[in-house]
Amino acid sequence: MIVCPRCGKENQDHYKFCLGCGAELPRDAAHAPKSFTAPTPPAGRMAPPQMPPMAAPLPQMPPVAAPLPQMPPMAAPPVASPQMPPMAATPNAPMSGSSPGLAAFNGPLTPSPAPTGNDQVICPKCNTSNNKNFKFCGTCGHTLGAGSPSVAPAAPVAPPVAAGGSRGQLVLIRADGSEGDSFHLQDTTVIGRESGSLFASDSYLSPRHAVFTFGGQGLVVQDEASLNGVYLRVAIDQPNELLDRSVFRIGQEIIRFERIASRTDASGVELMGSPNSTYVGRICLIIGRDTTGNCYPVPVTGMHLGRERGDILFPEDGYVSGLHCRLHEEEGRMYLTDIGSSNGTFVRLSAPRPIPSGSLLLMGQQLFRVEY
Repeated sequence: MIVCPRCGKENQDHYKFCLGCGAELPRDAAHAPKSFTAPTPPAGRMAPPQMPPMAAPLPQMPPVAAPLPQMPPMAAPPVASPQMPPMAATPNAPMSGSSPGLAAFNGPLTPSPAPTGNDQVICPKCNTSNNKNFKFCGTCGHTLGAGSPSVAPAAPVAPPVAAGGSRGQLVLIRADGSEGDSFHLQDTTVIGRESGSLFASDSYLSPRHAVFTFGGQGLVVQDEASLNGVYLRVAIDQPNELLDRSVFRIGQEIIRFERIASRTDASGVELMGSPNSTYVGRICLIIGRDTTGNCYPVPVTGMHLGRERGDILFPEDGYVSGLHCRLHEEEGRMYLTDIGSSNGTFVRLSAPRPIPSGSLLLMGQQLFRVEY
């Protein structure tokens, strides 16, 4: 396991980014913080400490014929027992890794119990309630000082609903697969980092990220030219058409499909060059703003992508399934099909698109389920 140096969350050895706070994990596990949790023995409880055997039994004193006179007890000076310094509890940070929300499909984890009693403090940066023993905020990672105001735990408050009434909601899917907070949707709702506390701590969201609108087609989602986009999870075994420069995501890999340009100009004159009858385009890894990494040609017969099997492999990405998805051409069109991956295949929305109820949307570092 690799322990995140920022939030203390344990991650698998092959993870690149923390599932708790999104920070990059150290590659050398020997430099990772050590856990102070004592291991549980196989029997399920700690064995009592064994006293070292004595070398020989003590000699027995002969009985006294008459009781000895009792000495008055001496007042021993009070000795204070040594106090161990309190251990700092590790906060449960929200989703993680550069692919948060995706871990929800790897199987449920056991969440830590929430703190009870009047033992909480408010983060001065994001106003999130934290256990008083936390050194850092579980939501934004801000240092919690001794002067942070304390607050008693309050009953959860439902998100505010506009006067027009709620038409639907976005339900947050945590990293352990459980449901988190929900955000109500009205006839027209703008989602972004400035929309409320549910989105304020996600630095991958633009201030105005997407617009959700209810109309004759149901719920329509439009990306507001955000930096990191809105991704829709495609259904398993259902082909999804890829246009030229379409972007899709598997695990932590963001990939762009580029079709080979036409070899004729507007007047129909064909460009001279080597003949090409085996490739229809290429896929390129997006590694930064306007920056691409490796590119791979896509043959007319199609190709498979995965972590262990396929034509293109991503062996270090733990969120990519052994055989994840495939690209294939039919009647001159390129399609992307998820073939039963655990964490899903997501396509970036390039135009307003109707979203059925129950769909999963990836925005920033958070995964949401649409309900209406």
